[in-house]
Amino acid sequence: MSFKSMFGSLLFVLSLCHIGYAAEDILREEVDEIVVTATRTERKTEDIPASVSVVTEERLKDLQLFGPKEALTGLPGVIAESRNNGYDARLIIRGAGLKARYGVREIMILLDGVPITDPDGMTRLDFIDTQLISRVEVVRGPNSTLYGANAAGGVINYITVDPFEERKTVKIGYGEDNTKLVSALVSSNSGPFFATLSGTYKKTDSWRDWNEFESTQAGIRTGYLFEDGSVLEGTYNYTKADLQLPGSLTKEEFKEDPTQQTSDPFRNNGRYSTIHSGHVKWTKEQGDWQFKPMIYLQSWDHDHPVPGGINDGGADVYGADLQANLNHELFGAPAQLTVGLSGQYDDGDTKKYTYRDVATEFVPFPPPGSERILYTLSDRKGDLSETNDEQVGKWGIYLQESLTPTDRWIIDVGVRYDQVHFDIDSTIYQEFIWGANIYRTFDPPVRITVDESFDEVSPRIAALYRLTDTLNLYGNISTGFQTPQASELEENRHLDPSTTYNYEVGAKYRHPAGHSLDLAFFYQEVKDEIVQSLLDNNQGSYSNAGQTNKYGLEAAGQLQLPYFLTLDASYTYSDFEYDDFKEPIRVFNPAIGRTEVVLFNRNGNQLPYIPRHMYSLRLAYRHPAGFRMSVDTSSWGSYYVDNANSEKYSGYDFLTHLLVGWERGPWDLSLDVNNLFDKDYAMEVTKSGDDLLYRPGAPRNVFAKVSYSF
Repeated sequence: MSFKSMFGSLLFVLSLCHIGYAAEDILREEVDEIVVTATRTERKTEDIPASVSVVTEERLKDLQLFGPKEALTGLPGVIAESRNNGYDARLIIRGAGLKARYGVREIMILLDGVPITDPDGMTRLDFIDTQLISRVEVVRGPNSTLYGANAAGGVINYITVDPFEERKTVKIGYGEDNTKLVSALVSSNSGPFFATLSGTYKKTDSWRDWNEFESTQAGIRTGYLFEDGSVLEGTYNYTKADLQLPGSLTKEEFKEDPTQQTSDPFRNNGRYSTIHSGHVKWTKEQGDWQFKPMIYLQSWDHDHPVPGGINDGGADVYGADLQANLNHELFGAPAQLTVGLSGQYDDGDTKKYTYRDVATEFVPFPPPGSERILYTLSDRKGDLSETNDEQVGKWGIYLQESLTPTDRWIIDVGVRYDQVHFDIDSTIYQEFIWGANIYRTFDPPVRITVDESFDEVSPRIAALYRLTDTLNLYGNISTGFQTPQASELEENRHLDPSTTYNYEVGAKYRHPAGHSLDLAFFYQEVKDEIVQSLLDNNQGSYSNAGQTNKYGLEAAGQLQLPYFLTLDASYTYSDFEYDDFKEPIRVFNPAIGRTEVVLFNRNGNQLPYIPRHMYSLRLAYRHPAGFRMSVDTSSWGSYYVDNANSEKYSGYDFLTHLLVGWERGPWDLSLDVNNLFDKDYAMEVTKSGDDLLYRPGAPRNVFAKVSYSF
């Protein structure tokens, strides 16, 4: 981290502190944010020795929430973008999640505390009915001590509406590009019984070709409150989602018309899925003990056209987490022990097909001649090309002791053991040959088997000191354990899991008037980081980097101003570089007439796609009479587009969102304008071979919503 960047960051933080002290005479009610995700127990955010962000229900009211990424925009250390404004989101926390081509990786995602991340670390966000979200808790930095493998970047917990709260609400929304939203919720309790019924329909024709999205969701959540205070709860959720993925554009295409369809050979990517999920939880207190066991099931199937072929399959994921908390004394001081045993099993079965409808041209090579694919014409299946039978199991045992030796100190010490086992059996009948753009048939078929286990011990130690009544200081040393994904092991069975060592110090300021400031400095060493290399024709490959070093600063502040105004600001500084990485790249060798793998030295290079600087500002006005208005804007600095650091994308400045709303009695009306100034920008720029690939960001769009509560 350069002295200039560090100095500028400190000036930014000090200015926030100065403004906060200048506004101390404003009278506001103090609100204690209680979270459970960071420690698995209830604790105020200022008493957690880690970086934690909370997105409240009041903030969520000012969002369309057409997709799950919207709730994360503007948080320090978090990159959240969507390729099509649906559930397809790219999430990155402190550089973790960078290698995901689709879905979310290296970040543990929870829904009401229930993991929706597969045992191999893949998360599909189809599960989440965003219209039910009432709160989001984000823990930045590795948290494998409590959540096991594949939480190297952090943990995000989407929390839905409280089933004990009486609600009867209908929402209707409409916007540009035939964007529609209809949602209904009925939550009621009768004596000890409580139940919530919900349903949501979302659709958009989108602003870009081959970018439509449609989903139908329904759910029921019910339970019983026993006389001794224990609670038994069960849920069932259903999702049917159809998503078209529009692909990337060349630099010339992006400048000419960012709404057009990709010119890549595979132009009909998408994901058409059906998901059933459910869980049963029980919470009971017995003396000094609190027991929180749960079991869950997720069953999904999808038709998933991707570059090279069409995946048709699904999986059943079974899981359980048996947690217990004990309030006791240790060395004469109050303490709380958290212990647990968790496990997941993923049983998957997938078939892969060629594309049926393609435009081709005849080429004489290889003999006796072949039809080279120019581009796809639809997303319909052709011949069977591959079968995959995958079982992935994960189990772990964890404990954490939280000690309060004095009124000013909190000390957390924890450890976890995890084991992840992969059992993969694939048979390949046909394979797409990149460069030649043909399907090659294997006779006999090629069989790939993987029988591999990874295990790791993940310790953590953290301490928090209450310097004053309003300022807490903290530090932690935490670890993260990340396994390869099943599909990555099929491609490169020599991949090793990565391990993250996180060293962090920070400060948390809370003023009775409602002002706050969170500041974190961290350094991470990542051993054997799993890195994606983007080869010619936008084909991905995976390998291990020996070591990656990450330096970062994250700051977030809030000021309660006069005249019912609130100002929020965040800043992220990221200096992430490869310390030891030889990237394998396939290059054509004219001497032998074919491609070969060459290792290129990337030592000292920056990780791609991660801006050095990110800023966010939000000014909100909320009048007691019901009128509200907010303007928030975000800026991304430049970043490199590949591991070779051959080129940079300039980023963007002041991407702005405007909301105007009015709430009176049972009515709530709002008007959203995203990308207010209609900026042309790319939400992602990468490099494949010698070509820059742009994924355009959405232009200005307007969306109106009305909600009525009975």
